[in-house]
Amino acid sequence: MLAAFKNHIQIHFPEFFTTSIAVAISGGKDSTVLAHLLHQLDLNFELIHCNFHLRDSESDGDQFFVEEMAANLERKLHVLHFNTSQVAQDRNISIQMAARDLRYDAFDKIAVDKKFQHILVAHHLDDQLETFLINLGRGAGLHGLTGIRERNGFISRPLLPFSREQINDYATHNRIAWREDSSNSSTKYLRNKLRHDVIPLLHDALPHLEGNFSSTLSYLKNSEMMQDVEVARFRESGTKTVSGNLEINIELLKETLKPDAYLFELLKDYRFNIQDAVKLLDSENGKTIKSGEMRLVKDRDVLILSEANDINEVYIEIDETTTAVTITEVCLEIKHIENDDLLTYVKNNSSKNKLFIDTSKLIMPLILRTWQHGDRMQPYGMKGSKLISDLLTDSKISSLKREKALVLTSGNDLIWLVGKRASQHHTITSRTQSIIEITIKL
Repeated sequence: MLAAFKNHIQIHFPEFFTTSIAVAISGGKDSTVLAHLLHQLDLNFELIHCNFHLRDSESDGDQFFVEEMAANLERKLHVLHFNTSQVAQDRNISIQMAARDLRYDAFDKIAVDKKFQHILVAHHLDDQLETFLINLGRGAGLHGLTGIRERNGFISRPLLPFSREQINDYATHNRIAWREDSSNSSTKYLRNKLRHDVIPLLHDALPHLEGNFSSTLSYLKNSEMMQDVEVARFRESGTKTVSGNLEINIELLKETLKPDAYLFELLKDYRFNIQDAVKLLDSENGKTIKSGEMRLVKDRDVLILSEANDINEVYIEIDETTTAVTITEVCLEIKHIENDDLLTYVKNNSSKNKLFIDTSKLIMPLILRTWQHGDRMQPYGMKGSKLISDLLTDSKISSLKREKALVLTSGNDLIWLVGKRASQHHTITSRTQSIIEITIKL
């Protein structure tokens, strides 16, 4: 195995011979063998051990074993300690997930602090097969089925092409000692159940499983690369980001060979039910589906991906002393004006971003708020009243902008759909003596 490993490093990781590297060492067989292989190649590396303090004396025994090993190999050792149980409780996640997060967060930090260019972990081909089966059972796409990456930021996995059997044989032949983690024998965890109960049956039924799986994985990775190129092309031509939200062009999506496949790739990070997302393509305007903190909205000719909780209710009082109101991207500038000829003033200064209100017709304070279903006003020039929801639909703005629309009220009267329509009842006349001028500043 040493010769094959050396050849693999020379071809795929030649930088290991000239850069600063560290090995994540648990004391288990896989990471211990990895450290010995690198030592045999006379590479310059240090060791990192994570003590998660989950198995009492066993955890301390692992640390002691690694300390002795580091001394024997004459390698510098960094020991990291974690209160894993407390972190799992605080974050409301499993112990396994907490340990994984702590481990990789710590690797990122120590890589920067100690200037390691690569941190090596000991995942191998059997880990890859287990991951493939887990992701297959979860309905993963190509990215899930291609499994563990050889490189991911600081992390490198040089043992991925090698099987557990090869690692076992190397350890036995070279009389390498290691520590057994008692939790690895428990089948209450899915990965262990696959390892102990399922994969041995697959090996019995398919004697050439490892070699064939390795070939299949290579084919899948090639397909994944081609898929990524195609999806990137569609992102360039068929999507755009507007106000931080992703907009997907429905017409261009439907012109692709497999719209559902493209949609899956565009949305895979957000865990939407892909069948529900596909149905949105032909649904009525405004139809929405949600996944966690995200939502997908059909808005005429686009699907809009946005945060589900990105709409904050607005309720602001405006009194005689208020000169400006700022809400996110919009500022309202407020002036109190007295003039002998206010009609001429209004005519000369009118624009779609301004509202002029006869002060004598107002009940103070004015209220600026998010519109509500059932809100109704009589727009200027219209005989009857109309629902705000209908006015927003008529304005042909996006569903997300409709939800964020603001209204200005005086007492029980709605006097302005901000930036869109003003009320009939608070207009300026020849008898008007003072006005409030409100200007939208974007």
